Amino acid sequence: MSFSDEVKNEVARREDLGKCCQLAELAALIKLNGSLGIINHKLGLSLTNQNASVARRVYKLLKEQFNFFTEIIVRKKMYLDKRNYYIIKVPPQKGVKELLTKCGLMGEGYQINYSIKNQFIANHCCSKAYLRGLFLAAGSVSHPESDYHLEITVNYKDYAEEIIELFSKFDIKIKFRNRQDNYLLYLKKADDIVKLLNIIGAHSALLQFENTRVYKEVRNNVNRIVNCETANLNKTINAAQQQLSDIELLEEVKGLDNLSPSLKEVAELRKQNPYASLKELGELLNPPLSKSGINNRFRRIKKMVDKIRK
Repeated sequence: MSFSDEVKNEVARREDLGKCCQLAELAALIKLNGSLGIINHKLGLSLTNQNASVARRVYKLLKEQFNFFTEIIVRKKMYLDKRNYYIIKVPPQKGVKELLTKCGLMGEGYQINYSIKNQFIANHCCSKAYLRGLFLAAGSVSHPESDYHLEITVNYKDYAEEIIELFSKFDIKIKFRNRQDNYLLYLKKADDIVKLLNIIGAHSALLQFENTRVYKEVRNNVNRIVNCETANLNKTINAAQQQLSDIELLEEVKGLDNLSPSLKEVAELRKQNPYASLKELGELLNPPLSKSGINNRFRRIKKMVDKIRK
């Protein structure tokens, strides 16, 4: 089961909804998953979703709100994606137009309304319910172990812009881009995804997301530290090998006894401690010398060696 399905299964089990919030959630589900049919001048409705829990929720909401005669049909996709998908059918019957009107999807003259109902935007609880319906209908979220990514796909640019405005009520800046004939709204920041999971009521998924995020950040920090220490160690070893090479050449050509006491001291100390860092070499001296002081002596040795090589 994908992380998206886990989130949807949890959200679809929520029971603490008022009547207005049920309508707001239904409005988003019908908007994105629904299609209308007209038989003998009567309206029928069907909704299609790939998640069984979401299908059961739609069925329950329709029964609780309007007591429709409703049926669920299971189909299997063909070709590459052979998962089941679920069709919730509301045959033509009394109350379908009333449902669409209450959801703000249809005007009095059977005109289709493409905007979000003002009531759902004005009421804080209904706005949260509408976002919940959006995610159940057309949302997906990646497992936090991989990239942080949540997306919702819609059909119209104006509708996408309305959704962006709705997200802004909760201080979430969701972006969108055109993808073929659809518009993809997406979140890339972990904090925004966590905020949305909390809004739609996916609290268990939120805890799982946060636990994974903390583990991932700790692991990445440890890897950065190890990589940094490895790089520093390699740098120290390479510098030490170069210093030993310089000292060896200086000893053959000039002899260490002909060096100043300070340079002879550090040259012999390096030969005795070929893998020590500059700081460690400085601590071996009596009295101890700082890292910069040791480095200065090796620079003087290098200048002498460079003249010899020339």
